[in-house]
Parts: sequence; C-alpha cells; structure tokens
Amino acid sequence: MKTRKLKNYQGTVGLEVYDIDLTQDEEILELGRLVADQCVVFVDQGVPTQRLYDIMTQWGSPSRALIHNYIVSQRLTGRHWRDLFLQLGYINNGMGELAGAVSRVSYLKDDRGRPKGIFSNGELDWHSDQCAFDDAPRMIGLMSVSDSAGSQTQFMPTHDQFLSLSSDMQSVVKELVVRHKWREGDEGCAPGLNREQTMIIHYNGVPLDGMETRLYSETVTGRPGIKFPHFDFDGFVGMGQEESWRLYNELKKHIYDDRYVYTQDWQDGQIVFMDQEITLHKRPTNILDGDKTMMHRVITYLNKINPAIQPAQTVRYRGADYTHDEFAKLVDADRRRQFELELDEQGRLEAY
Repeated sequence: MKTRKLKNYQGTVGLEVYDIDLTQDEEILELGRLVADQCVVFVDQGVPTQRLYDIMTQWGSPSRALIHNYIVSQRLTGRHWRDLFLQLGYINNGMGELAGAVSRVSYLKDDRGRPKGIFSNGELDWHSDQCAFDDAPRMIGLMSVSDSAGSQTQFMPTHDQFLSLSSDMQSVVKELVVRHKWREGDEGCAPGLNREQTMIIHYNGVPLDGMETRLYSETVTGRPGIKFPHFDFDGFVGMGQEESWRLYNELKKHIYDDRYVYTQDWQDGQIVFMDQEITLHKRPTNILDGDKTMMHRVITYLNKINPAIQPAQTVRYRGADYTHDEFAKLVDADRRRQFELELDEQGRLEAY
C-alpha cells in the first residue's frame, strides 16, 4: 500500500491511498488506521458494496442514526411516523443485512415512482452526519457505483483551521457548547428536497431543537478540530444570542478557507472515506430530475481501531443527559405534536 497527498488541496490531513489489496486483512487494518487519523482518504478503486461494508466493519460497529433505528425497529410507531418509516424502507429496499449501515444516494426511482436513495435532488450544503449528537467518531465510506462522472463532493477537515487559531481562541473553543436548531428550506443543508426526504435528514441530524454538542472535538486518534454547526446553530450555551452569533461568524470566517477544501471529481468505482467528527462535506453539483448517479454510503464507528472510544449511550438535550430511550420518547412526543398541527392545517385548507 502506498500514499500520496491529495491533489489541489493544502491541508495537512488527507491522503490518497493506492496500490492497495482490499482483499488482504493486514492492508485493510492499515488503511483503517490511516482513515481514523487522516479525516479524508481517497481510494481510486471500487469494490462490491458488501465488501466495503465488510472492510469498514473491521474498523468499527455499524452506525445508523438513532431515531432512524428506533423507527425501523418499530420502537417508535404510530401514524405520525408512517411517512418516515416508508421512506427509510424504500431507500434500504434490497439491502438485507447491510441496511443498518448502508444507504443509496441517488435520484433513481423504482417502477412505482418511489425513491431508491437519499438526497435525491438538489445540492447539499456543508454538513456532517448526525450533526447534533455527541458520539464516538464515525466514518462514512462514500463509493461511486454508476453514472457518477460529472458529479462532485467537497470535504473540509477543520484540523488546520483549529491549530491556526490563537491559543486564547483555542481555549475558548474548547469550552463552548453548541445549541442546535433544525432548519430546512433555503436555511437548511438541502434546499429543494421534498417533504419526505427532508424528514430523513431532519431525524438524522437534529431530531429535537435544543440538542447540545461540544464545539471542540477530536478524531479517534486525537487530532483536534471543530465540530462546526453549519446550518443548525442556535447559540452557545450560557451566552446571549448577539454574542453567540458574533463569535460564530468570526469562527465561520476563519474555518471556511478554500485552501482546506478537497474536491472529488467522481468517476465510477472510487471511494472517499471521510471523518464525521471534525470534517464537513457538501455536494456542490445539482442532482436534477432524471439524473442516474448512484452512490453507496456506508457508516461505521471506529471503535475497533480504538477500543477506548465507544458509541455514546446518552444524548445531551437542554443541559441534561438522556438515555436513548428517554430521548426517543421526547422526540416521539414532539413529532406527535407536529403531526397534529399538520392535520389541523390540512383540515383548515380542505374546509377553505
């Protein structure tokens, strides 16, 4: 296995791996250690989706968004969850045992017009997976399967930007706690998606307003960086809104630096592994009706690479820690209230 720097990118983390045998366990473990440390790793070599899953689960446990998992396992049920339950079924149809960690990213639809993938149209602004959850570091393996030529994904680790802050500002960042709020439409990370697809992202990223995460974070190997909330920021805990937004915008101006953005121009049969703790990614190319691009996305923890760092068992919400079951009940009650409001609004429109 050999490595070289990524092209057209000035960050100190991020590598291309080549001349690798993805059937050899020793090379796979070495790749996993690089992935855990380097934030963005490009491999110009595709494998069957089952093999990508097998590779990544050698590095850590499969990861599915908490609320998605509760819905699919029917620990959250009722009419207010029906649309999301169906959507999650459509995009995982045919995945079998891989469904807990693998998703399609595609506009393609089945013969009944149902979506085969997530993020089915439009652009995607900067974001990270499960952005409002403080959890063990997760890794996405994004693989181009078919018709990917002409599409792009951009990646922005925040390691260099954090290190270039003054020591005083680094200390401030290490103390800050972010309060999250779900936003959609033009304010969200995926404007243009339909209601059902938006719900998938909503209950992946910020299922409940008031969730809290640390601003400072680290990769599984201890590389420092910033878990930056691009679209879901609602202030810093213990700080007024005006001061929060002033500091947020100051940090945002510092973090969003083109020198540290890596752009992947996709061809079929390529993989990019990307950290979800201190790295943001976006899709600058627009997926239009009729687009045939098919990507597969595998998400796992890295808790086998570093057994000392395991998935969290609690969620931080409005200053308190909740078990997953407790938090799911809060989300369920909130969704039920929203659903009842939707029914009321629908009734008023029909009466009008």
